[in-house]
Amino acid sequence: MILALVFGLIFGSFLNVVIYRLKTGEPLGFSRSFCPECRAKLKCGLIWVGAFYVTPPDKGGLGGVLNFVYYLFIFSALLVIAVYDFKWKIIPDKIIYPAIAVALIYNLFNLPLDKGGLGGVLLTAATAFLFFFLFFYFSKGKAMGLGDAKLAFLIGLFLGPWLSLAAFTSAFVIGAVFGIMLIASRRRTLKSIIAFGPFLVAGAAVAFFFSDFVNSLFIF
Repeated sequence: MILALVFGLIFGSFLNVVIYRLKTGEPLGFSRSFCPECRAKLKCGLIWVGAFYVTPPDKGGLGGVLNFVYYLFIFSALLVIAVYDFKWKIIPDKIIYPAIAVALIYNLFNLPLDKGGLGGVLLTAATAFLFFFLFFYFSKGKAMGLGDAKLAFLIGLFLGPWLSLAAFTSAFVIGAVFGIMLIASRRRTLKSIIAFGPFLVAGAAVAFFFSDFVNSLFIF
């Protein structure tokens, strides 16, 4: 828990800065953070708290460190994507493309046999992209955006076949429940546009953190 708090203090602040600068078009360099209202430089002690907890499945040796860094990077990207899409209804290419590249490289050198090998992961990602792209194409962008298809591709690379299936199923269920609640509270109507990216990320998190349970469902 202490480790999770430390990562939250560090990466919560950093990801918040990334989200803000993506929107304003400012460079994502190592310049000091500042108040968006008065532009005053923030002191090092002022850290915004917020983060997530990732537990690497392999805790021993260099492989465990590599896995942890990989999972940390992917979940950081997913968190930025979820918040950005929720606020501005768009998934930034500056985040999704590097994340896809990292996932491809990781899978290329790690050959995740438990996920069907490299071929299985690529097939999963391609199928996921096609599924959401068809939603985008036939609805003319009203039901899904092209960014959702790209995000589905990333999730397919990250989770593999069975966990991706669980992630997408969870995303639709969570999205449906959330949408019904908004309509019931009269905060939205059936014609309202709701970003689906956050639900895809939430579904991916559910599948990842409950991976043992999900995998047990597909053991024949």
